Amino acid sequence: MPTPFDATTKELVRFQPEDWLALLGLPPEPCELVDTDLATVSTEVDRLIQVNSAQPYLVHIEFQAGHDGHKVPGRMLRYNVLAADQTDKTVLSYVILLRPEADSPSLTGFIEKMRPNGTRYLTFEYEVVRLWKLPVASVLRGGLATLPLALLCDLSATTPENVVTSMETRIELEAKMDERRKLWTSTYLLAGVRYSPEIAGKLLEKAVAQMKESMTYQKILADGREEGIETGKAIGRDEGKAEGKVDGERLLFLKVSRPRLGEPDAKTLAVINAASSETIELWADNLNRVESWSELIKV
Repeated sequence: MPTPFDATTKELVRFQPEDWLALLGLPPEPCELVDTDLATVSTEVDRLIQVNSAQPYLVHIEFQAGHDGHKVPGRMLRYNVLAADQTDKTVLSYVILLRPEADSPSLTGFIEKMRPNGTRYLTFEYEVVRLWKLPVASVLRGGLATLPLALLCDLSATTPENVVTSMETRIELEAKMDERRKLWTSTYLLAGVRYSPEIAGKLLEKAVAQMKESMTYQKILADGREEGIETGKAIGRDEGKAEGKVDGERLLFLKVSRPRLGEPDAKTLAVINAASSETIELWADNLNRVESWSELIKV
C-alpha cells in the first residue's frame, strides 16, 4: 500500500528534478524524470531521475516514514537491479528518512551477501539521508522542490516559526501562484511527520487557505476517498455510506496517523468513520503520545 506521502513526494520530485541533485550532494546537471514500467513493481520507482551528464546515469529516490526500515535495503537492491537492467544505465540509490522512527540498524547503506562457504558473492551500496540530522539552512538555501522538507530537518539552531517565515519569503519571490499552492500543500502534509495536525495548522495558517485549491491535495483526497469506499465495502458498508463517512478531515487524520501507527483494522476504521470532528481533533492532539491505534482510540 502506498504511504500517505507518496502523492506529495512524487509531485515534488517531478516539479523540479534538478533540485534533488543538490539535496543529495550531486553535481548540478540537466535532468529529467524517467518513465518506466517499473511502476508496476512499486510506486516508489516512479522517482527515477535521469541525469544528462557526459555519461548519463539514473538517481532512484525512496522516501521512508514508516516503521519497516528493516525492509528498505532489500527493496533498494531490487529496484536498483531492475532499473539498471531496463535502462542499461548506472543507478545511484538514495533513501530519504523523514523521521527518526523510520530509522533502523539495518539501514547501513551497505548490503553484503555471502555464500555458504563464507565467501562474498554480492555487495551493494546505497545512500541514507536522515532529514532530522540535515541542517535546515542547507534546505532553505536549496531548490524550491526540496523546500517543503525544511520543517523535518535539524531545527536546533532556529525555530519552526522562523523556518516558515524564511519559506514564505522564498516562495512569494520565486514561485508562481500554482507552484505556491503545491509547495504549501506539500509542506503541510509533510509537516504531519513531526507535528500534530493542530500544530501544523497553526504553523502554516496562511498556507491552509490555499491548500484546498492544490491538485496534490485534491489527489490525496480522491485517493483517500476511494480507499475509504473500498474499506467500507470490506466491512459491509455500501458505497454511498462509506463515501459519506470518510470526509476530508477524517482522510487527513488517517493520512497523518498511518505512518506512526500503521494501517487501522476494520474495527478501528469503523470507529474513526463514526467519530465527530471534536473527537478526531482530540485524537490528533494525542497522536504523538501513543504507540498504537488501540491506545489512541481505546477500542
